[in-house]
Amino acid sequence: MAALFAVLIGIGVPSYCLPRPIGQLSDYGNVLDHNGRERITSLIERAHNRLGLNVYIFASWEDSGDEILRYAAALLDAWNLARGRTLLAVFLKTGRDWKLSVLSGAQTTAIYPHLAREVEDGIADLVEHRRIEEAMVMLFEVLERQASPAVTQGAPSVEQPATSGKGHRVLPALLLLACLGVIGFLIHRRICPRCGRILRIRESRVLGPYQRGDMIYYCQRCGYSRTKRGEG
Repeated sequence: MAALFAVLIGIGVPSYCLPRPIGQLSDYGNVLDHNGRERITSLIERAHNRLGLNVYIFASWEDSGDEILRYAAALLDAWNLARGRTLLAVFLKTGRDWKLSVLSGAQTTAIYPHLAREVEDGIADLVEHRRIEEAMVMLFEVLERQASPAVTQGAPSVEQPATSGKGHRVLPALLLLACLGVIGFLIHRRICPRCGRILRIRESRVLGPYQRGDMIYYCQRCGYSRTKRGEG
C-alpha cells in the first residue's frame, strides 16, 4: 500500500493543488444541507466510538483533472491519513456523473485488508445513480457489517473467551456440589434424624486387647442411638 501511494503521488497531483480538509467531512460541493451534514457528522463520530475508525469524506463538484484513484491517494497522503486507522471516501462530480474512490490507511488495512474495496462496492450503485447523500449514509452501514468487532476477523479471539467463560461457570458449580455433599454427610453422621439435635458419641467397652470398641451415636433429647462397629 505504501509503495502504491508513493508511485501514485510521485506521478500525481501537486500538493498545492489539493484542498484542505474541513474537519472529517469536507463537503466542498455543498452536496448536503444542514441536516445532512449533522447526520453524516454523527455517523462519523459513531464509527470512531464503535469501530475505532476515523472516517473522512470529501465531496466536490469540480473535476480534479486526474484519475480519481490517483487523486484520492494524493488526498490521503496530503491530509496525513495514509498511516493511521483511517478510511477516506472521495466523491467527485464530472458533468452530471459522479466518481468514487475509497482508500484506507495502513493501520486499517492491516486489520481489514479488503475493507476499502468492500465499502466502495457497497455504495457504488448509489453513486452511479447520483444519490450521493444516500451513498454516504450507506457507507457507514457497510462499515458496521464489515468492521464490527463481532465479524470474522475477531472470531478466533471471541471463541476462546467463550469457552473459558464456561469453565469459570462449571468450577463454582462443582465446588457447590462438593460442599453440599460434605454437609449431607455430616448431617447423616452427626444430626439426629428424629429431632435434629447433634448426636453425642461414646465408645463401648473394649472386647479384647486387639479390638477397638464400637462407636455409639446417641441423642440425649429423644433417645435415638446408632452404633458403628469397631474394626478388629
